Order: sequence, then C-alpha cells, then structure tokens
Amino acid sequence: MADNRRTTTSLVALGVFALLAPLATPTAALAASAWLEQDLSSADRIGLTLDSGGLRLNTGDATERLGASPRLDPAQRRAGLATFPEQELEGATDTLDVAVRVTGDAEEVLTEARGVRADGMWTEWHPTGTGGGRVTLPEAVSEVQLRVGVEATGASASRERDDRTAVTEVSVRPVEGTGTPPEDPRTGEAEGSGGGSAGSTEEARGDDVPKPFSARLFATRIGLVGNKTANGHTVRTADQFAALPSRRGLSTRGGGEYTVRVCSTGALGPEASGDTENHVPRCAYLPVWDVGPWNITDDHWNDDRESWRDLDRGRPQAQAAYTENHNNGLDGFGRRVLNPAGIDLADGAFNEGLQLPTNGWVRVDYLWTAEYRARAEITTASGTDPVVVREGPGTAFDTAGLAAHKANVDVACRTTGDRATGPTGVSDVWYRIGEGHYVPAAFAEGGTDAPVCRTR
Repeated sequence: MADNRRTTTSLVALGVFALLAPLATPTAALAASAWLEQDLSSADRIGLTLDSGGLRLNTGDATERLGASPRLDPAQRRAGLATFPEQELEGATDTLDVAVRVTGDAEEVLTEARGVRADGMWTEWHPTGTGGGRVTLPEAVSEVQLRVGVEATGASASRERDDRTAVTEVSVRPVEGTGTPPEDPRTGEAEGSGGGSAGSTEEARGDDVPKPFSARLFATRIGLVGNKTANGHTVRTADQFAALPSRRGLSTRGGGEYTVRVCSTGALGPEASGDTENHVPRCAYLPVWDVGPWNITDDHWNDDRESWRDLDRGRPQAQAAYTENHNNGLDGFGRRVLNPAGIDLADGAFNEGLQLPTNGWVRVDYLWTAEYRARAEITTASGTDPVVVREGPGTAFDTAGLAAHKANVDVACRTTGDRATGPTGVSDVWYRIGEGHYVPAAFAEGGTDAPVCRTR
C-alpha cells in the first residue's frame, strides 16, 4: 500500500493540518535572532474572524465552503486561512523557526512558510511541522511570508462561538542556515521539494536555462460556480484558473505566483509522445487558485513529494489508483477514484482557453519549478478577462490560447509587432512566452529586461 499517512485523516481543501499544543516552541538550539511577531489584524483572512485577540473560524455563514475539491460534505467541515504580509529579513537564510500560540479546544491547525527566490519568485509553501517548528527552504531567502490554516470537522464544526479554538500568536525568526536543504534519507541527496529548484528539471532550453517540470495529466472541469476556492476566490462561470492536488503551489487570493501552462493534446493518453512537429498546441496560462482534484497533499511534480512517495515523479496518485488500482483504487480519503484526474480547470479555462469538448489529457508545465529569465505578470483592465495568446506578434496571427489575468509568465524574448493599447500603456512590443506563443507587452507588467528575439 502506498504511503498515504498524510492523506487519510478527515481533512479537506485547506490540507493536512498539524495538531498544535497550546504554545508551540521550537526545540532545537536557536541562533540569537529576534522573533518577528505577525500582526493578526494584517492577515488576509478567508473563513476566519479576528475576535477577542484571536483568529477563529467564522460561524456566521453555515454554507461557506473553501476549496472546490475534494468535494466532501461542507456541512461536516469548516476551514479558514490567514495569510500574513511578507516581511524583509536582516540577512539571507534558508532556515526559519515558527512559533504559534493556540487557545481553546484542539482543532487542526497548520502553519506554512515560504521565501523569495533569487529570481524574485516565491519558493513553494513548506509546512513548519507539528506545533510550528523549524523549516528549511530550498535556498537562502531575505523575504519571508507565513500563512495559518484552521479547520474543524464533524461535531466540532458546529460548536458555539465561545468554545472555538483561537490562534492568538504567530511569530517567525530567521536562524543561521545550512546553505543547503537537508538530505533526503531515501536518496542521500538534498531534498528537492520544488519552488525554484531549477537543477531538478531534466532538460535545458537553447539558452541553457532549465525548463519547468512538465507532466501529462487528465484534466476535469471544476464547475461549482458560486463556491469558494482554497485561496478565497468565488468561482465564476468564465474563470481562468487551475486546481492542483497540493497546497504547496497554492497562490494567494487573486495572485499568480504559481502559474501553470496547460496545453491540449487531443485524445492522447498519458504515455503519448505529444504534439506533432510544427503544430502549435492551444494553451492556457493559469494561476493555481484551488486544491484538488481527489487528493490534497499530492505535489507529484516534486522529486520529494509530500505523499505517495512510491510513485514516479509527475504521476498523480489518482491516476495510479484509477489505472493500476494503486492504494486499492482509493484516494487519500478512502474514496473510490472514478477518473484519473490530476488537474482541475475552471470553466473559462476549460471551455474557452483550451476549448476542450470533454475531460481529457493535457500537458502541464509548472512554470515556477524553473528559474524565470524575465518574469511578467499578465494584466487586464477588467481584472477578470484573459489576454489572447497568438502564434506571432500581431492580430493577423492565429490564436494559440489565453493567458489569465495575474498569470506569471516567463518572457523568453521581446520583438516588435502590431501596436496595442493595454493597462500598461501603448506599445508595439510583444513578448514570446512559449514556443509560438506571443502576447502584447501592453498587457503585462515586467518583462522589460528580456532580450530581443533572434530572427530565424
């Protein structure tokens, strides 16, 4: 049986929450650094209220539901998430200690940390362990961010207000780091838990920059219009976002720091070789705003995946359960897996971005798993409409897909083409963001330091 110890508890869209003691204090010897206390009132709160000096689950809306997957009964669970503002450190380190104070009856709470990489992007979120504790990030960072999730299930989900658990204190302090992540006991090599570990990708681009990790997945449509995603977004009919089965790549509310490029491959199966030569696939550039489908701790794109470590990298557990009877055909919640889905797509991405006629196989590039050459954030005046991706730098070129508002794209190079007017001004500059994929620079923030495209 697969290692599913972290997915079999009765937890849902906010992920596996570690049970905290009343006061969480790291036990390892600490460097002499000051604790940075988080201001509870400054957190972006989803499903939580700040009441009597503590963050508590909001009981005001009995129908509130965070996370479109894994579709458990919302009446049996309540969940909340608080994301604190990013903080500058006095120096760079890859090691952080996190302390959390919790009062009231025990509920499930998880604290996670991340930091800004050398290329300006965030590492993935890393859980800090039971009761807070020490976390080692993939590389040294000088800017960090914390988030705390609270969940109640079963009878505790309907407790009276005065009996609810409260998170009353969250603090972080940098520790003199090791410079490298700890060794993976299974391989003896440094842990590669994603979030910018460019050396973990297999191929290099023509300019010697590693490619993002890529996998062929079965995609399903999210639907669930009117519900809330795991990062607090209210689902709309024309939305452009994706859901992956792990919190590690979950963007902040309205953010695109974790973006996937999803490309159609027709009716090809998971072992197919891909698109034919000289064919530009239709692709959608989508921020990750939800957790699912099926599992919620299955970061299968990482070498050191959180769960199901017996499976090959890039193979979702749901796919293995459906096709090979992995874990007796069950997901991490003990449910019978009814399709091999490894990614969920919002309705707009499914219908308009990729124009999929039905659920099917796609190619997914996890853009944050490689170093960005020149990062740009797609932006539109409406804040909801996507930008059309074309096969060349002008409106006469065929449409190749859509790029969602807030998607963070890697600009390989820039060239001139049709003049466009967008949120960042008027310009004839176009960015190449993928093979045969161009967007006008007037609809992107950043990317100005990209080199000029070579003519062929």
